[in-house]
Amino acid sequence: MMLPNRSLIATVSLAFVLAFSFSLPTDGQQRFSGRLENLANQLVRQSRDVADRLERDYRRGFNNGRRDVQQLYQARMFVAGADLLAQMTREGRPENELNDAVEFLRSQVNFEPGWGNLRGTLDDLSRELRFSGRDPGRDPGGGRQGGRRNDGGWNDGRVTGRMRWFGRVDDEIYIYVQDNVARTELISGQPTLNERFSFTSPLPRRTVSVSVNRLRGRGRVEVFQQPSVNNNFTAVVRITDPGRGATDMEFELIW
Repeated sequence: MMLPNRSLIATVSLAFVLAFSFSLPTDGQQRFSGRLENLANQLVRQSRDVADRLERDYRRGFNNGRRDVQQLYQARMFVAGADLLAQMTREGRPENELNDAVEFLRSQVNFEPGWGNLRGTLDDLSRELRFSGRDPGRDPGGGRQGGRRNDGGWNDGRVTGRMRWFGRVDDEIYIYVQDNVARTELISGQPTLNERFSFTSPLPRRTVSVSVNRLRGRGRVEVFQQPSVNNNFTAVVRITDPGRGATDMEFELIW
């Protein structure tokens, strides 16, 4: 299969960005922080690095498979999307539009080791958007900071870190999360396969409340134990899958 040369790919990416950007009306009334623009520009740089690396690997290979081609094209399309997001931040687009753009880009990120920085930057963008327009003197939750009860464990309701985990699970396992390490204990069923995890920041060595979002797979994912001084600040996640055979499971732990 012939791979289009790099200049053609860049031209297609630029056309993609321009086609959408010129159709976007401007709204100068809403201004977002300089950090938001910096994060968007950081995402552009990181995505270009990933795409360049994948293209180098592709050109060095002589027996590339379909997956290699798909990853390369997905990376180049992600660069175009990141460019568009950066332009939207410069134009001061409304928060709901930027949130939609960030969530779309998040859905395009592969769970591969080289994409970890992209996921972390997207998480930072989401946090910045969530709090960029909030009046710090106002309590929007009626006694609950940020809509979550401020009991000393939520850092005033702000999300300060995330861990994403992926693995092929059969029946029941526990995952022990401490600092920046996730350790799996098999309770029943076949051993867990293809385990991968990444952190945006280590789990703090202090009392925090964690929650879990299932991103993929069947069965149930739940926080079995909150981190505390009694368990050396370890969060325990329980996964149960009563279905037949193993399932690919992916979740996000948030604190």
